[in-house]
Amino acid sequence: MTWVPPYAIKDCSKRLNESYNGIGMKHGITHLGLQFWNPTASGGVKYVTKFGAINDSTVLNFQRWGEAHGIRVMLCIYNGSSSEWNWNLAKSAFGAHRSRLVHALVKECRRLNLHGVDIDFEGKGNQGASKAAYIRFIVELSQRLHAENRELTVDSFAYKWGVPNQSWWPQILPYVDALHVMGYSETGAGAAGWRSYRHIKAAAGRHASKVAIGVPSFEEAWQNRPAITHLKWLAYDGTMGLAIWDAQLKSPAWRTKATWSTIAKIKAP
Repeated sequence: MTWVPPYAIKDCSKRLNESYNGIGMKHGITHLGLQFWNPTASGGVKYVTKFGAINDSTVLNFQRWGEAHGIRVMLCIYNGSSSEWNWNLAKSAFGAHRSRLVHALVKECRRLNLHGVDIDFEGKGNQGASKAAYIRFIVELSQRLHAENRELTVDSFAYKWGVPNQSWWPQILPYVDALHVMGYSETGAGAAGWRSYRHIKAAAGRHASKVAIGVPSFEEAWQNRPAITHLKWLAYDGTMGLAIWDAQLKSPAWRTKATWSTIAKIKAP
């Protein structure tokens, strides 16, 4: 999976249609997340307005692109506000107004013919008191989406800092179709301890096949290895998927035939 951030719509549109000696993003990804929605404190959903106009036409252009290439296009809702990731906003929506938020997300998917929802609610610090409400929200949303043959994916921190994090995975993984691990340049093939892809796989246990490793498409190398080495590790391991932040592909290393040929071999959750 990769994402279109609300501040890079034109650049991502260009990249999605590029070909690198006959292979490109449309040959390698299975899901495209449109990070275009915020929750409201009362459990509604709305388009992001901070970066310019986003409307139904914007969404439908990507939805048609996905349909043309057999790629599932997802509604990505995140709690970014004007200056920060606003956990209190997310908590009000999924906690105090859980059922309303679930209904709003499912309704928006139906209205725009999207294939599912990606939950990108992120919080800093010790927010463990929110865990039970978050899990109830995930369970209810999963049931509603799966009843309509739609998917649910979530984004999580790689280890114990921030929420949701690795300690929440046992309660999340049974209910989602994929969990995107936001380690990016902090994790990698051959890294030590919690930073290693092997550690992440072990932490997911029997649900490792639902895990998609987050990688930074704005970096040529991380954890002392080039991007292609990390991608080849995932392709060879054959267990976990890939979560590419983001579709801008800012680093030239991500705009090559070798990169996308390797990505095409990586398992989708």
